[in-house]
Amino acid sequence: MNKNFDFRLVRQCAPTLAGLKLGNLFCLDSANGVVLCKILARWNQMLNPKGVNARVVAERCGRYFIYVYRNSALQNLGNCCEVRNFLKGFGYAKYDVESLLNFFQVRMMHSVCFPHEVGVFLGYPLDDVKDFIAYGGKNYKMIGCWKVYNDVPNSMHIFEVYKKCHKIFNERFEQGDSLEELTVAS
Repeated sequence: MNKNFDFRLVRQCAPTLAGLKLGNLFCLDSANGVVLCKILARWNQMLNPKGVNARVVAERCGRYFIYVYRNSALQNLGNCCEVRNFLKGFGYAKYDVESLLNFFQVRMMHSVCFPHEVGVFLGYPLDDVKDFIAYGGKNYKMIGCWKVYNDVPNSMHIFEVYKKCHKIFNERFEQGDSLEELTVAS
């Protein structure tokens, strides 16, 4: 059973595990919250020493939204003045990692879909996140891992890097590499 959950983590979060991306968000269905707590505890025991954390940020109808993130990258995000000013508009008041995550959880739980700032927590370019909001998700120049409104060549490069990362990590996991072996320390 752990291997299935580990495979899901690798499949959904390879760029974060590789240290290429701030974070990933994915959903797990779990009829048993105790099992989920054990899975998260096991992942955090393995990944925290490498600078990666996993936590539930919302639950809806038995579906748990798991945020896997690089702690140092999230702290850097909180230290960025432009990001702080953006997040203030959504009610964020403190910018240390725990405060950011706690308020993000509140926003996730109270949003019908996802709060607009989710893109910032996933490491998307701030200008693209702002333009997504301004244009209501329309008028983008390209779509890949996110809707691109600005730097298309750089975004295309990032998408290709993420695609290669997913391929390599999935192959290595299938060949027997563990989460600890795959995860790059920060």
